Amino acid sequence: MTPLAFSRSVAIALLRFAIWIAPQDTHDWGRGMLSELNHVEGNWSALIWSLGSAGVLAKHAVLAVILPGSHRRTVSTASELFEKEIPMRKATLAVIASCVAASLLFFLAPTFRQAFRVSLAQWHDIFHVRFDIDGQKSDPELQALARRAEQNHDAEGLAFVAARQPNKAEAIRLADEAVRLDSNLTWIYAVVAVQWSFFPELDRWVPALQRFDQTNALSYLITAEKIDIDQVGGKKIPRSMEEEPVAWKDAMEAAFRSGKLDTYSSQLKELDRRVLLRYRIDNPFQALDRHYWYGVPSYAVWDSYRYAKSLIEAADTLEAQGDPKPAREIYLSVARFGQLSGPDGGFFIGREAKEACKRLATLSEKDGNKTEASFYTSLADQFDKKAEMQRASWRSRSRGGSSVPHWNAFLVRVSGFLVLFCSGILVICTLGVVVRSRSMDFSSFRPSPLTLGLAFASAIGTLLSSAVLFVTYWPYSQLLQRFLRTSDDIHLSELSAFLGDTQLPLGSEFSQAGSWYVGTWNVVFFFWFAVTVLCAFALLIAFVRHFRTRPRTSAAA
Repeated sequence: MTPLAFSRSVAIALLRFAIWIAPQDTHDWGRGMLSELNHVEGNWSALIWSLGSAGVLAKHAVLAVILPGSHRRTVSTASELFEKEIPMRKATLAVIASCVAASLLFFLAPTFRQAFRVSLAQWHDIFHVRFDIDGQKSDPELQALARRAEQNHDAEGLAFVAARQPNKAEAIRLADEAVRLDSNLTWIYAVVAVQWSFFPELDRWVPALQRFDQTNALSYLITAEKIDIDQVGGKKIPRSMEEEPVAWKDAMEAAFRSGKLDTYSSQLKELDRRVLLRYRIDNPFQALDRHYWYGVPSYAVWDSYRYAKSLIEAADTLEAQGDPKPAREIYLSVARFGQLSGPDGGFFIGREAKEACKRLATLSEKDGNKTEASFYTSLADQFDKKAEMQRASWRSRSRGGSSVPHWNAFLVRVSGFLVLFCSGILVICTLGVVVRSRSMDFSSFRPSPLTLGLAFASAIGTLLSSAVLFVTYWPYSQLLQRFLRTSDDIHLSELSAFLGDTQLPLGSEFSQAGSWYVGTWNVVFFFWFAVTVLCAFALLIAFVRHFRTRPRTSAAA
């Protein structure tokens, strides 16, 4: 069977099915349409004829179900049937207009506008495909805020942008300007330095940080990371601790002897809140841009582990040589640094800190101090509990399959997609009616049953999707407002998990690639592949229709 003959067979089967489900009083009209189908020229034209007739019969079938008494009188002519179609068409158009108006009213609510903006975040990676992994492209919204802050000589506003600026050179410039205006913001150097790791200004920034906060280990970890990157760039990677340069060992020793490890997360959070309120920024992604940021250099994790391990080995040697006092001091420094690192950073050296506590407990037992030995034993158990809690937290973040924020984010993405999809169908239907009417006179608009049905379903879908989007996002908007008003950050982790998932393209969570990053790029690739295939198919159809409908020249000369 050729494709054209197949389309006529589908048209006949479709119209017969419509007659079968239609009310009894429309059967004569349906059979008449079926007879007329045999006289329609062209198989594709026959299919379109069948779709229009089946749409009319289907609408009467639906009306008979909703209003059983509306089809008691037999309809024998086409004119009677279409007379009944007129009030149905008017009612359908009224429902469509009401749904569209109600959907537009949602945009009057600031919460819905914010929710709609959040739902659009899933399209960013699809329509902004980037291959510059260095992140040198600036954010227009941040650029505008930076200009306003510079005009107002607002140091906090400049620091806010510097902490989020995806362009390294601009982030460095804004951080320098912020500190120049207010030296109390010197800590912003650490935030930017941890983000970018290596740049010439670090030689000036690190001493400034050490003068600003002398007991903080963070500046020494930044120094150690810079030395690491220099070694990688020069291809002089040390194979053992003995090959490490003296400057690196001095930096790590100073870090382990420091009184605290402050990543300035609390200072940054308070600064963010003040700037968000000052400039009335309603973008939730800007508000919580760095909530999951651990605040320590990436190399510092490995450096801390290696250095702690070397210290324990050195202390073991001293203890074996019968010199427990300096060994105890070394064990104490490792255990104390593990506590300073907190639940996130401490996880990476938790095993070494636990071993240090066990050895301290053993030394205390040898000295006959059972109370001290019990204290160090309980401290070692705490490192185990913190590590397990951190692993559970990471597993929850990576899976997210049963978490409420994960599924709410999925619902927001689906709702936002349906709002766009249904609105697009409505626009296409409207344009189709306008083009077919050949005038802008509303009285001449005669939408086909298929167009009217699509518009009706799309209007209902737009309204329902808008309502679901608003209701789903409302609790999270309240969490954000509570943080801005009262600095209550108890539920910020839940809000951050929700916002993080809303930025993933729809479908990326179902990727089997094993990585959210790979899953995202799989969705991007398949999306544009599908678009390309559909465009090629549309061009093929247009090409075939052109050659089928073009006038043929006479063969006679």
